[in-house]
Amino acid sequence: MKSALSLLTIFALVAIVDAAVAPSASAATSFAGKWIVTGAITAEDASETISPTCTFKQDGNALSGSCEGRNGLGSAEGAVDDDTVVWHWKRIAKNDEIWDATITFRGELGKDGVIRGQWKDDTLGDAVGTFVAQHVKS
Repeated sequence: MKSALSLLTIFALVAIVDAAVAPSASAATSFAGKWIVTGAITAEDASETISPTCTFKQDGNALSGSCEGRNGLGSAEGAVDDDTVVWHWKRIAKNDEIWDATITFRGELGKDGVIRGQWKDDTLGDAVGTFVAQHVKS
């Protein structure tokens, strides 16, 4: 009986310690702040490079903010799931070099603090490009 009680005590202590060191759901990765994005895409009859700076606020798993590049600016909204992020930039053209578009980014934050992934411009059909995003330290 004494050894069964000792075994139960050990299991209880392990459960307490395990709960204390386990990450909580609220300890999600933060994508808030300013990110410099660079990417390229090639479609059948067109190619595009981008280099906007995106600034995000994060509320739980929701992202909101804006992106601005040399040729376009607009609002951005998205979502976070652990180290994965998706955001949609409603780009409004600043000049005749590009069109208004919705640009979708899907990426993953690496251990080096860089987001890497793929992006699509809805004006380029099914073409998919790659991008990297560097966090700007304030």
